[in-house]
Amino acid sequence: MLEQAQSIFKTVLATFLPTRTVGAFKATVTIEETGNDELEITSHPVQQGASITDHAYLKPSILTIRAVYGDTPANLAETYKKLLKLQADRVPMKVITGKRTYNNMLVRSLSQLTDSNTENSLQISFELVEVFITAVEVVTLPPRERQAQADKTGSTEHAGKKQAGAVDPAKQESKKSKSVMSKIGGAF
Repeated sequence: MLEQAQSIFKTVLATFLPTRTVGAFKATVTIEETGNDELEITSHPVQQGASITDHAYLKPSILTIRAVYGDTPANLAETYKKLLKLQADRVPMKVITGKRTYNNMLVRSLSQLTDSNTENSLQISFELVEVFITAVEVVTLPPRERQAQADKTGSTEHAGKKQAGAVDPAKQESKKSKSVMSKIGGAF
């Protein structure tokens, strides 16, 4: 059918399928890909159990792939060894799926299945997790004597040893602030 179409239109037909790779490994067949992206929304209880949310951040992407590699038994064993080495080396890699490209992924788990249907192939399940890579910058501050507000901007100094002392409960009680409601209640 493909040959007939090529001869009729006098052109080469191409099929554009997304290339799927895990690092440098291209599977013969990808059975399933599941990507998971989560936003962590913080929640903190305050007064009488009410919760507030003051922050949210993205969690690392998690990708699960089931793929099959087909080749000779010797080459399949070698491919499996290379996949295990890929996991052991812990080098972040690019993973391309049918829907998205993931960067900085590490292989969290790698499992293979052999049964009567997959004896002459290598069926692998990957779980990959994104790692966030950051850069660290070291800044050297000028000496305290050259700073206009050294008490606010200067680096910490060695101030000797500090020792905990006894606390006078009467002084602590007087320092405690009353709630707004108790102040209002006292006014009535």
